[in-house]
Amino acid sequence: MKGRADIHVHTRYSGFGRLGFLRFPESVAHPCDVVKNAQASGLNVVCITDHNSIEGAFKAKECAKSYPGVDVVVGEEITTLNGELIGLYLTEEIPQGLSVEETIDRIRSQGGIVIAPHPFSLHCPSLGDRVDHLDIDGIETINAGHIDGYANRMAQSHENNGKWAVVGGSDSHSLNTIAYAHTLFDGTNAEDLRKAILERRTSAAGKRMPLEKGIAWSVGVVLASDVLILKSIFGLIREVDMHDPIATKINLMGTGKKLIAFFGSLIYLTPPVPYLCGITSERFLKRLAKLHESLK
Repeated sequence: MKGRADIHVHTRYSGFGRLGFLRFPESVAHPCDVVKNAQASGLNVVCITDHNSIEGAFKAKECAKSYPGVDVVVGEEITTLNGELIGLYLTEEIPQGLSVEETIDRIRSQGGIVIAPHPFSLHCPSLGDRVDHLDIDGIETINAGHIDGYANRMAQSHENNGKWAVVGGSDSHSLNTIAYAHTLFDGTNAEDLRKAILERRTSAAGKRMPLEKGIAWSVGVVLASDVLILKSIFGLIREVDMHDPIATKINLMGTGKKLIAFFGSLIYLTPPVPYLCGITSERFLKRLAKLHESLK
């Protein structure tokens, strides 16, 4: 029986994204909850790959002691000058903003493994055709977060006849989408996964996440942020909260910005706004995918 690994999972240590003038947490999932859900999803290995940070991965690794049967791999999704790159089996954080070649060298210097995530994404920084000329170990050919289909089809067309390992990852930013896409390998633990990737004996499995899961993620992010905004406005941020990356960021905001963010979120949470936003985004991405395919 094959082992199952999700090689691309985010926690609340993934920082903040931007949509126009809006800033929002990429994820509000606690590392321990990610490990718990990974176990419930039947995973043998979960790779924590926060944006430009390994802090959440180390916290998850500590939590894994309470969840036997699930190994945690310390990873990082690194923003390079040429697109995003995943490093797995890391011991030290790798800074963002380096060339993709230097980033690969830094991953290798730690004995890490290099994965190209969503290399043909239309909405994430991606490597594109450059992936064919890089010294990587694996390519993500099924990414559950790419609902347009284009990115996965293009990645599958660049599998390169066994030159790299083929892997799948959920790119999960919420607890309810972990393992939607995953990697199959011979073995049951993190070292077995490492060996299988290096020997090119992996396969990608799973499916894209349904639209309602993406909508649930956005609503969850807004609600969790609103709770922290209100706690900050009324001076209820506790010392324990100050160790939380989202609470720390919100507490540093001016009162005016907090109020604007809070009342703006109330507009977003009013039905059917989140559903309309989700449907519009899905249609836009699918049309963009068709345009790109017509130009190939």
